[in-house]
Amino acid sequence: MHKHDLLMHKKWFRNAAWAVLAVFLSFSVTMVDNASILRTSILPSATHKPFDGLTYPIKQVPQWSNLTEAEYDNVYTQIPSSKLMPTPYYNPSDFQTSFNDLTWGDPNTEDLRNKKITYSVPYMGDYSLDAVEYSGSHLALDIKIPSGTPVYAIGNAKVVKVKYLSTGFGNHVVLEHNNFPTIENPNSFTTYYSAYCHLQSMLVSEGDIITKGQQLGLSGDTGTATTPHLHFQIDNSNADWHPFWPFTWQEVNAAGLNFWSAVNAGLGQSLAMQTTINPMVYVQKYMDPSDALVENAAAVTEPVVEPEPEVVPEPEVVPEPVVVVEPVVEPEPEVVASNDTYTPEPVIEPRPEDDEMKFSIAVRDEYDEGDVAYVTLNLTDQHGGTYDKFFDGVVVVSLTERIGYVDTTMFTFKDFTDGLAQAVVTDLEPGNSKVKVAYGNQTFYSDYFKVAEEPSVPVGIDSFSDVPTSHANYEAIMYLVGKGVITGFNDGTFKPNNTVTRAEALKFILEGVNAPLLTDDLPFNDVPDSDWAYKYISTSYKRAIVTGYKDGSFKGGVTVNKAEFLKMLFTAMDARVSKKVKKDPFLDVDEDDWFAKYFQHASKKKIIDNNLRAWPESGMRRGAVAEAIYRIMRMEEEGWSSYKG
Repeated sequence: MHKHDLLMHKKWFRNAAWAVLAVFLSFSVTMVDNASILRTSILPSATHKPFDGLTYPIKQVPQWSNLTEAEYDNVYTQIPSSKLMPTPYYNPSDFQTSFNDLTWGDPNTEDLRNKKITYSVPYMGDYSLDAVEYSGSHLALDIKIPSGTPVYAIGNAKVVKVKYLSTGFGNHVVLEHNNFPTIENPNSFTTYYSAYCHLQSMLVSEGDIITKGQQLGLSGDTGTATTPHLHFQIDNSNADWHPFWPFTWQEVNAAGLNFWSAVNAGLGQSLAMQTTINPMVYVQKYMDPSDALVENAAAVTEPVVEPEPEVVPEPEVVPEPVVVVEPVVEPEPEVVASNDTYTPEPVIEPRPEDDEMKFSIAVRDEYDEGDVAYVTLNLTDQHGGTYDKFFDGVVVVSLTERIGYVDTTMFTFKDFTDGLAQAVVTDLEPGNSKVKVAYGNQTFYSDYFKVAEEPSVPVGIDSFSDVPTSHANYEAIMYLVGKGVITGFNDGTFKPNNTVTRAEALKFILEGVNAPLLTDDLPFNDVPDSDWAYKYISTSYKRAIVTGYKDGSFKGGVTVNKAEFLKMLFTAMDARVSKKVKKDPFLDVDEDDWFAKYFQHASKKKIIDNNLRAWPESGMRRGAVAEAIYRIMRMEEEGWSSYKG
């Protein structure tokens, strides 16, 4: 296979991983100082020009699928103009197509792939690879762009906030748009607040009156972000500060979640829906017909204006002191608790004047782990008859306990046929839960259903003769055996001290992350298609987890060392591994080593133990491999998906 083809395969999975990275922690979020802008009563009304249409906040983005590997990390001015394209049209239905369904090299899917990479986190999405709208509570849109990309005002406005922050939203600008048409009705007018976050530099000041399309600054990755992108958000006048965020640390802790799982679980989604609007849908609805989407890169680029070294504190109107959590390497965002109290329940929607709407929910009593649950929603009137009249608003479906994933959480009138609709719950895990249906100020529940746990160890396998219960890796080995990830030998041993080859490591990893196995032609002269490891090597090659040697071989029988193993593991996981290594992770791992970032990530996430030395060149042993994969699988099962970033 030619080098160009190699790059194509590498780019496909790198693009997919970046769609998660751009999640980047644009969670950007709640490190906001909510007192900076408390409604409009604190700031005088803006006197900007009247509404005259809208424009995109970003004019051009890269054609991600056409970039070379070296161009991925380039700043905006280094991207060839031939590889830039107008900002793509944002279509919520595009996110229903998974990256797995897009064939690399197929020209019919290239535009969609570029869109999904560009809009890495959709409005009200989550931090998964293939998020869809309303799958979480990320109340903004993340637009993946190179550092130094010009960022523009979507409409005429007054600048009400210019803030330099080292965490959270980073450097950000907030604009106030008075007397703008609402997203629902062009003949109804309101005040909106657009926010542009994680900027490298800002070219405006508070109090400035600006016009549509005026450049606000250049994009970057300031604040809590691991790769350059624009967190683009539009708040309405219901939000008490800007940029708004829908939950506090207290609510996260009370729910037993962390920041990531809170967003993925949709914590505060109802409040987010009340206080924000879909930013790109709004911009596109009122797009100025004369707006030029294709512009020369040089024409829109202005000199980089670096932030002033001294951060000048702005006057704060703070009801109570802001609670700041000290960052750790790549900190989770700090959620600022406001003085306002709220109950994050679904929005109260208009109710029909005649019959009362009620829901009954049908779900099986018992499921096995990994099953799919099909839930029937039956819409009736107060007399038990079918309710088939039109109704406004949104029906929200969720689980009382997080033991599965609801594929579609939002239903409208058009989703019901003869009063019936179906919800699907996948990835069922052991436990008990009810299905919860919320409409307006009403809530309905199903009976409890149970998901039975699979035996952790197959019947007849209690241990291996060389792995006593006191063995350091006993729990990990028996767990992976129970999951079918690894097996022992015919003589009843596991041989935990045996070293692992490159091919064996790939089998362990791919089985551990439950990756679909792919087969394709391989360029390696030492991997015939009859090789037992062919499907694992083929899958890893197609996913750019591994490459071969210059002599055309793969050397699957060579012992894998710890550095190689960690690179394989995190690449297979699409993990968000920070490129920034600020100090030596271990005594024998220098910050400048190519593998330093993998050891830093492994240490931070406790995938390996934090000893003084890591022994990066040492061969990986079966027991150590089992331990690393076991820790990742358990963290994933417990909902701690942040091990990826």
